[in-house]
Amino acid sequence: MTEDEIKEVFEEIDSDGDGQINTVELANYFKRKGYQGQLKDKVQAAMKVDKNRDRVINFEEFHDMLK
Repeated sequence: MTEDEIKEVFEEIDSDGDGQINTVELANYFKRKGYQGQLKDKVQAAMKVDKNRDRVINFEEFHDMLK
């Protein structure tokens, strides 16, 4: 993915525009994209990139996950 594509996806998930992705935003994104299966499992797996354990994914963490 290009830098612009990463930023675009991040902004799509970060629905309140606060520069962080929380578990609710992540679950809503998965629902909108039609991902099947246990949302809880998908969100927990994605939150493993939360390096500083503040329970949100900032852009740096998101970027590192996709690179």
